Amino acid sequence: MEDPLPVLMGRRVLLREPRDDDAVPVYEFVRDREVTRFLAIDPPGSPNDTRYFIAKCREYRLQDREDVFVIADVGSDEPMGVTGLRHLEMPMRTAQVGTWVARRYWGRGVNAEAKHLLLDFAFGLLGLHRVEARIAVDNHRSRRAFERLGGRREGLLRESFFKDGRYHDQELYAILAPEWRNRTRQAKEGRSARAVKDGHG
Repeated sequence: MEDPLPVLMGRRVLLREPRDDDAVPVYEFVRDREVTRFLAIDPPGSPNDTRYFIAKCREYRLQDREDVFVIADVGSDEPMGVTGLRHLEMPMRTAQVGTWVARRYWGRGVNAEAKHLLLDFAFGLLGLHRVEARIAVDNHRSRRAFERLGGRREGLLRESFFKDGRYHDQELYAILAPEWRNRTRQAKEGRSARAVKDGHG
Protein backbone atom coordinates (compact mmCIF):
# COMPACT_ATOMS: atom_id res chain seq x y z
CA MET A 1 0.00 0.00 0.00
CA GLU A 2 1.21 3.52 -0.79
CA ASP A 3 -0.37 5.24 2.21
CA PRO A 4 1.92 5.71 5.22
CA LEU A 5 1.48 3.50 8.24
CA PRO A 6 -1.05 4.80 10.76
CA VAL A 7 0.10 6.14 14.12
CA LEU A 8 -1.04 3.68 16.79
CA MET A 9 -1.54 5.48 20.09
CA GLY A 10 -1.19 3.83 23.48
CA ARG A 11 -1.08 5.18 27.01
CA ARG A 12 2.72 5.40 27.29
CA VAL A 13 3.98 4.52 23.82
CA LEU A 14 2.97 5.07 20.24
CA LEU A 15 3.86 3.17 17.10
CA ARG A 16 4.72 5.18 13.99
CA GLU A 17 6.53 4.82 10.70
CA PRO A 18 10.35 4.98 10.96
CA ARG A 19 11.88 8.30 9.86
CA ASP A 20 15.38 9.20 8.69
CA ASP A 21 15.99 11.10 11.93
CA ASP A 22 15.46 7.86 13.87
CA ALA A 23 18.66 6.40 12.43
CA VAL A 24 21.08 7.57 15.14
CA PRO A 25 18.93 6.79 18.22
CA VAL A 26 17.93 3.39 16.82
CA TYR A 27 21.57 2.60 16.05
CA GLU A 28 22.55 3.57 19.59
CA PHE A 29 20.32 0.96 21.16
CA VAL A 30 21.10 -1.82 18.68
CA ARG A 31 24.80 -1.39 19.49
CA ASP A 32 23.96 -3.17 22.75
CA ARG A 33 24.55 -6.88 22.11
CA GLU A 34 22.03 -7.80 24.77
CA VAL A 35 19.33 -6.04 22.73
CA THR A 36 20.22 -7.90 19.53
CA ARG A 37 21.38 -11.16 21.11
CA PHE A 38 18.32 -13.15 20.01
CA LEU A 39 17.57 -11.43 16.70
CA ALA A 40 17.47 -13.78 13.74
CA ILE A 41 18.63 -10.92 11.51
CA ASP A 42 21.86 -8.94 11.68
CA PRO A 43 21.25 -5.51 13.25
CA PRO A 44 22.46 -2.33 11.54
CA GLY A 45 26.19 -1.84 12.04
CA SER A 46 26.31 1.97 11.72
CA PRO A 47 23.98 4.99 11.43
CA ASN A 48 24.25 4.69 7.64
CA ASP A 49 23.27 1.04 7.85
CA THR A 50 20.31 2.10 9.99
CA ARG A 51 19.23 4.61 7.35
CA TYR A 52 19.43 1.82 4.79
CA PHE A 53 17.32 -0.37 7.11
CA ILE A 54 14.70 2.39 7.35
CA ALA A 55 14.67 2.76 3.56
CA LYS A 56 14.19 -1.00 3.17
CA CYS A 57 11.31 -0.86 5.65
CA ARG A 58 9.57 1.62 3.37
CA GLU A 59 10.34 -0.46 0.29
CA TYR A 60 9.03 -3.66 1.85
CA ARG A 61 5.90 -1.87 3.11
CA LEU A 62 5.13 -0.73 -0.44
CA GLN A 63 5.53 -4.36 -1.52
CA ASP A 64 3.18 -5.53 1.27
CA ARG A 65 6.02 -7.65 2.71
CA GLU A 66 6.51 -5.95 6.08
CA ASP A 67 4.98 -3.30 8.32
CA VAL A 68 7.69 -1.96 10.64
CA PHE A 69 7.04 0.66 13.31
CA VAL A 70 9.23 2.67 15.64
CA ILE A 71 8.11 2.40 19.26
CA ALA A 72 8.21 5.97 20.58
CA ASP A 73 7.43 7.73 23.84
CA VAL A 74 3.98 9.33 23.72
CA GLY A 75 5.21 12.57 25.25
CA SER A 76 8.62 13.08 23.65
CA ASP A 77 8.36 10.99 20.45
CA GLU A 78 11.81 9.59 21.37
CA PRO A 79 12.46 6.14 19.86
CA MET A 80 12.38 3.34 22.42
CA GLY A 81 12.50 0.37 20.09
CA VAL A 82 11.28 -1.18 16.87
CA THR A 83 8.45 -3.62 16.28
CA GLY A 84 6.78 -4.97 13.21
CA LEU A 85 5.07 -7.62 11.19
CA ARG A 86 7.43 -9.52 8.89
CA HIS A 87 6.77 -12.20 6.29
CA LEU A 88 3.34 -10.72 5.65
CA GLU A 89 1.26 -13.14 3.58
CA MET A 90 -1.95 -11.28 2.87
CA PRO A 91 -3.57 -14.10 0.84
CA MET A 92 -3.04 -16.42 3.82
CA ARG A 93 -3.61 -13.57 6.33
CA THR A 94 -0.52 -14.47 8.35
CA ALA A 95 2.60 -12.69 9.60
CA GLN A 96 5.48 -12.97 12.07
CA VAL A 97 6.02 -10.45 14.83
CA GLY A 98 9.42 -9.18 15.95
CA THR A 99 10.47 -6.51 18.46
CA TRP A 100 13.64 -4.80 19.71
CA VAL A 101 13.51 -2.55 22.79
CA ALA A 102 16.38 -0.44 24.14
CA ARG A 103 17.71 -1.97 27.36
CA ARG A 104 16.97 1.11 29.46
CA TYR A 105 13.25 0.52 28.80
CA TRP A 106 13.23 -3.15 29.78
CA GLY A 107 10.84 -4.02 32.60
CA ARG A 108 8.66 -0.95 32.05
CA GLY A 109 5.89 -2.54 30.01
CA VAL A 110 7.09 -1.02 26.73
CA ASN A 111 7.28 -4.34 24.90
CA ALA A 112 3.87 -5.48 26.14
CA GLU A 113 2.10 -2.24 25.19
CA ALA A 114 3.79 -2.09 21.80
CA LYS A 115 2.85 -5.69 21.04
CA HIS A 116 -0.73 -5.02 22.13
CA LEU A 117 -0.99 -2.08 19.73
CA LEU A 118 0.62 -4.13 16.96
CA LEU A 119 -1.74 -7.08 17.44
CA ASP A 120 -4.77 -4.76 17.47
CA PHE A 121 -3.51 -3.39 14.14
CA ALA A 122 -2.79 -6.86 12.74
CA PHE A 123 -6.15 -8.38 13.62
CA GLY A 124 -8.11 -5.19 13.05
CA LEU A 125 -7.10 -2.92 10.19
CA LEU A 126 -4.97 -5.54 8.38
CA GLY A 127 -7.48 -8.31 8.87
CA LEU A 128 -4.88 -10.98 9.64
CA HIS A 129 -5.97 -14.34 11.05
CA ARG A 130 -2.71 -15.65 12.52
CA VAL A 131 0.38 -13.95 13.94
CA GLU A 132 3.43 -16.02 14.79
CA ALA A 133 6.44 -15.36 16.99
CA ARG A 134 9.62 -17.39 16.55
CA ILE A 135 11.51 -17.01 19.79
CA ALA A 136 14.95 -18.38 20.66
CA VAL A 137 14.66 -21.10 23.28
CA ASP A 138 16.96 -19.17 25.65
CA ASN A 139 14.97 -15.95 25.30
CA HIS A 140 12.84 -16.52 28.38
CA ARG A 141 11.83 -12.85 28.67
CA SER A 142 10.25 -12.77 25.20
CA ARG A 143 8.58 -16.13 25.65
CA ARG A 144 6.91 -15.02 28.88
CA ALA A 145 5.88 -11.71 27.30
CA PHE A 146 4.18 -13.38 24.34
CA GLU A 147 2.49 -15.93 26.60
CA ARG A 148 1.06 -13.08 28.71
CA LEU A 149 -0.48 -11.67 25.52
CA GLY A 150 -2.21 -14.97 24.87
CA GLY A 151 0.31 -16.58 22.51
CA ARG A 152 0.36 -20.37 22.52
CA ARG A 153 3.45 -22.51 22.09
CA GLU A 154 3.00 -24.80 19.10
CA GLY A 155 6.34 -26.55 18.89
CA LEU A 156 10.11 -26.46 18.54
CA LEU A 157 11.80 -25.28 15.33
CA ARG A 158 15.08 -27.15 15.34
CA GLU A 159 18.15 -25.18 14.18
CA SER A 160 15.83 -22.71 12.49
CA PHE A 161 18.21 -19.76 12.28
CA PHE A 162 21.95 -19.26 11.95
CA LYS A 163 23.80 -16.67 13.99
CA ASP A 164 27.26 -16.17 15.45
CA GLY A 165 28.57 -19.17 13.57
CA ARG A 166 26.08 -21.75 14.73
CA TYR A 167 22.48 -22.87 14.37
CA HIS A 168 19.89 -22.09 17.04
CA ASP A 169 16.55 -23.62 17.99
CA GLN A 170 13.44 -21.48 18.28
CA GLU A 171 10.06 -21.98 19.92
CA LEU A 172 7.07 -21.38 17.65
CA TYR A 173 4.27 -19.36 19.21
CA ALA A 174 1.07 -18.14 17.57
CA ILE A 175 -2.10 -16.26 18.34
CA LEU A 176 -5.26 -16.30 16.23
CA ALA A 177 -7.68 -13.46 15.57
CA PRO A 178 -10.63 -15.02 17.46
CA GLU A 179 -8.39 -15.65 20.46
CA TRP A 180 -7.15 -12.05 20.45
CA ARG A 181 -10.67 -10.61 20.10
CA ASN A 182 -11.94 -12.81 22.93
CA ARG A 183 -9.00 -11.85 25.13
CA THR A 184 -9.42 -8.10 24.55
CA ARG A 185 -13.19 -8.34 25.07
CA GLN A 186 -12.68 -10.10 28.41
CA ALA A 187 -10.11 -7.50 29.44
CA LYS A 188 -12.54 -4.66 28.65
CA GLU A 189 -15.34 -6.38 30.55
CA GLY A 190 -13.01 -6.86 33.50
CA ARG A 191 -12.07 -3.17 33.51
CA SER A 192 -15.73 -2.16 33.27
CA ALA A 193 -16.66 -4.45 36.16
CA ARG A 194 -13.89 -3.03 38.32
CA ALA A 195 -14.96 0.53 37.46
CA VAL A 196 -18.57 -0.22 38.48
CA LYS A 197 -17.41 -1.86 41.69
CA ASP A 198 -15.16 1.08 42.55
CA GLY A 199 -17.97 3.51 41.77
CA HIS A 200 -20.30 1.80 44.21
CA GLY A 201 -17.66 1.25 46.89
